[in-house]
Amino acid sequence: MDTVRAPWSKILKIQRAVIFDMDGVITDSEPLYAEAMDIVLSKHGIALAPEDYRAVIGSSTAFTWQYVIDRFNLGGGIQEWIRVYDEAVAEILSAKTTASEGLHWLLECLVSKGVHVGLATGSKTRWTEIILNRIGVVTFFEAVATADMVSASKPEPDLYLLAANKLGVSPRNCLAIEDTPRGIAAAKAAGMVSVAVRTESTAGLDISTADYVISSLSEFDFTWVEDLR
Repeated sequence: MDTVRAPWSKILKIQRAVIFDMDGVITDSEPLYAEAMDIVLSKHGIALAPEDYRAVIGSSTAFTWQYVIDRFNLGGGIQEWIRVYDEAVAEILSAKTTASEGLHWLLECLVSKGVHVGLATGSKTRWTEIILNRIGVVTFFEAVATADMVSASKPEPDLYLLAANKLGVSPRNCLAIEDTPRGIAAAKAAGMVSVAVRTESTAGLDISTADYVISSLSEFDFTWVEDLR
């Protein structure tokens, strides 16, 4: 496990809830979103470069498409682009989504210890439901907050604050698991301890601002959470 950054006084025995990001954390869905984007844009002779994907990873669908529209001077209106993209994403997620290594084990362990479990994702409710059902983890999450439920997505704290409120747990007693700088910033803005997971999709991003950095969910340290049994 990587070097611990947060002081033990901040972590030990106060985290009563774990709130997961979705894309890149419970499933490596970023390549699937990229595939859907390529399908939509290739019909118009457009291909995104790696730096384009890095510019929008971890952001909302609206932010992503506004970036693409501005970058390539596209016409047609953002809502129509999102509508077509939404259908492509739903089809791909339904066929290809898989759970991240260690996810089921970690969820089972957290629930067995009485730790509250939530989800805070910048993705749409439709995609979230597809993913959670596809990888068989719907019943583990007591609370789910999606982009459709808040006015501001990450790096603003709204999603994490909503998830904590739904769980009935103070944000300062929540630990967030993230994989992008935007997500880490959102968790910190909400007053939560942050754990970043290194993923292949976010390998080029700076996640050093997280309190902890791990290489997979299987490295989760249970001294970070309180046993509520």
